[in-house]
Amino acid sequence: MLNNKGFTLIEVLISVFLLSVGLLAVAAMQTTAMTGSTSSNNTTLSTQLAEEMVDRIRVNAGSTPNIYGNLNTGNCTGLGLIDPALGDCTQWRDRLQSSGLPGATGTVAVVTDSPISKTATVTVTVTWGLTGTRRTIVSTIIETWLT
Repeated sequence: MLNNKGFTLIEVLISVFLLSVGLLAVAAMQTTAMTGSTSSNNTTLSTQLAEEMVDRIRVNAGSTPNIYGNLNTGNCTGLGLIDPALGDCTQWRDRLQSSGLPGATGTVAVVTDSPISKTATVTVTVTWGLTGTRRTIVSTIIETWLT
């Protein structure tokens, strides 16, 4: 028998199998990275949209941030909101819907004279997600004594 150099069929099959397992692991890692990136992007976007509404309230409410209380983008006109809260609600609803966040809605809760008199605690919540519910909550204190 000659001393032939080279690979046997078994060696080639084992190396192809190990290579395919490695490539499948890389593909799974890529999918996980893409999912994490999308989730991170959505969280950042929802935080920006919540901060946008906080800024709208801070600028437009003046000494009456309570006109934004119980604001819900699911039903802007049925809440009895008055301007500027009604205009901000419809504009914010449009921004949420065009943002790319799946099923995004927003709510605002205002507690006056909290934590001390002449202030209001404003809590803005952005909720999104089709398969699971995600939410971002931004809370701030606004002075109401300025006119």
